[in-house]
Amino acid sequence: MTCTFAKARLQARTFAPMFSKAFGYALRAITYIALHCEDGKRISLQEVSEHLAVPHHFLGKIMQDLVHHGIIDSAKGPTGGFFVNARTCDYHLIEVLKITDGSQVLNSCVMGIRHCNAERPCPLHHDFASCKNGMIRALEEKTVRMLAEDVKAGGSFLIRE
Repeated sequence: MTCTFAKARLQARTFAPMFSKAFGYALRAITYIALHCEDGKRISLQEVSEHLAVPHHFLGKIMQDLVHHGIIDSAKGPTGGFFVNARTCDYHLIEVLKITDGSQVLNSCVMGIRHCNAERPCPLHHDFASCKNGMIRALEEKTVRMLAEDVKAGGSFLIRE
């Protein structure tokens, strides 16, 4: 029995992204700061927000979390702003994901089933397992430095023009 109506709706529907906007904004902001923080320069929240076309207040909260966890540093005052520390460029993207989205996102079911696992899988569990494992591997291997170097070399971009 085929369910053409349900099949068409599933194909037309776009799946929600696995990662939050906060994670994407955090990666873009850290990469931007790493690229523009030469010689102790500090980058203002306003500059990051404007150049990346990211909501100012939302980005401010994300940046506070990143500073709190030591991913980047900040200084207050007229010459203040955000800047990289000795460890910033060596952080793996998985560490940023855990700050913004928590580690449960890596174990969540694509269909939203609470106790989905290999022993008791949802209908899509095995189909998505290799994709999910590949994404996790990439997040564990890639560092902020790698993102910044790729952008600097022109291989990728932080904003859509």
